[in-house]
Amino acid sequence: MEGLRRLLEFFPCWMYTERMLKARPFPSVSLLLPGDVVEENDSTVASYWKQGDECLVQVSSFLRKDGQQISAAERLSERMANGGEWHPFSLPRQIEGCEIAAARTSDDQGLTWVHVYLVWEWLAVHVTVSGQGELSKYDWAWDALLSIRPVVM
Repeated sequence: MEGLRRLLEFFPCWMYTERMLKARPFPSVSLLLPGDVVEENDSTVASYWKQGDECLVQVSSFLRKDGQQISAAERLSERMANGGEWHPFSLPRQIEGCEIAAARTSDDQGLTWVHVYLVWEWLAVHVTVSGQGELSKYDWAWDALLSIRPVVM
């Protein structure tokens, strides 16, 4: 249990339960997930959801080996330039040492997507939280997103 407490100090989450598991969808990224989350992972995108709810979390990462990092705001701006009606989105808290940019968009059937870019000096992570209606009710998704950390390789 002491090891788990130390892990949670490094990977804080809002609503800790004994069933949180550390996942590494890519070699350079880790996050905490509830034990009942289903994972599907290919070489570029990791998808997470819970059976019976309407929320999907998708994570992809971009490892910078050289050159200048593209900012979170610029990455989000490029995404928004593809069209649609976008609205600023504020996460409930920040991740220390990480630049964050987020916005949401919806379709006419009530499906909402929140696109979040997390950028560190050598790593960028794109997270999409999507689902029907109000996404704020899916605490597990926001806890997972805010637990994302780069892994030193």
